[in-house]
Amino acid sequence: MSLVVNYAMFDDLFNNLKGFIDSKIQEVGNDLQKRFGVPEPAEPFVLIRRFTPADSTVTKGCIAIVGESWQIEAYDDNTQRFLTNSTDPLRNVILFEVAQPDVQECVFACQFNAKAINTEKPIKVSLGWRRTGQWGTWRHFWSTEVLLTEDFQPYEARAYFKKEADAATLQISVQFESSGILEIRDIELLQAPVK
Repeated sequence: MSLVVNYAMFDDLFNNLKGFIDSKIQEVGNDLQKRFGVPEPAEPFVLIRRFTPADSTVTKGCIAIVGESWQIEAYDDNTQRFLTNSTDPLRNVILFEVAQPDVQECVFACQFNAKAINTEKPIKVSLGWRRTGQWGTWRHFWSTEVLLTEDFQPYEARAYFKKEADAATLQISVQFESSGILEIRDIELLQAPVK
């Protein structure tokens, strides 16, 4: 009988420990979300910029205009066609850059329609900041993944901006981790105050 009681005590102790660990993991996740995540907007987003095929992209090479879309290939003439042990993407394409806003704090959203063709891995579309200061260049991006699909699907990436001493540039970029093609259109940049 005491053996049964010991198992029951062990199960209670294990469940209590598991519950404690789960709650601590949730707390850490909440802290990381507050620190590195994107806060909720206080008001509806307002359109501040619409990009069209008439707008020139920052990165050149293996980007074609097809109708109202940009067609971006994973490789260009300067890209080596093999992966290294690096955590860098196979190719990083900077589509557009926008100067930092004249506000202390806000949330940006990049809404677009896209499809991924002939790819093994999802293609990431990122929205984020590049800051250059006395200690070099610092980047912080938030991404959404475009999955293999035959039809255009709507996507959104959000980024949080807080004014700092170093000037920042907002970038819309694409990262390939395998071969493939991204077709992207209807790119809109929106802004809202932070809740």
